[in-house]
Amino acid sequence: MILPGGVPQLFRNIFMVAADINNTSLEIGNAGEHICRAARNVCVYHANDDWALRSSKVMNPKEKIVSRRLGHTGPENLNKVTSNVYVFDCDNFNNTYDTPLGHTYFMTRDNTEASSPGLLFQHIYDSLQTGRVFGLNATSRSGILGVT
Repeated sequence: MILPGGVPQLFRNIFMVAADINNTSLEIGNAGEHICRAARNVCVYHANDDWALRSSKVMNPKEKIVSRRLGHTGPENLNKVTSNVYVFDCDNFNNTYDTPLGHTYFMTRDNTEASSPGLLFQHIYDSLQTGRVFGLNATSRSGILGVT
């Protein structure tokens, strides 16, 4: 299936975890819009207390500005991205998996061989199994993972 702008819809899901790109990249009209057009669902996972991304925003001289990162804050304005973008806040658990950086929160709950999958990995697995994105707020395209 070819969508507007000539981008083929190649994927059912794209998962962007701790993405180190500008938080406006997925907005309509920006280069990252093509990522959104290439999939049915685009899930963006971010953590505000991800220290690796916090330092990254000042280490990107190519952009010539200090820019917020998608994996740090999520999209700057959810109304400016396509309607198939879903955003998940991972602040509730990212530092329990990777203290003190909080960056590798897609890993397992602990580092033992018998460890269970982490919350984010389980969310991705469930989305792949069902083809649906779960855990969203009833009135928006966002959710908070790790809320009990």
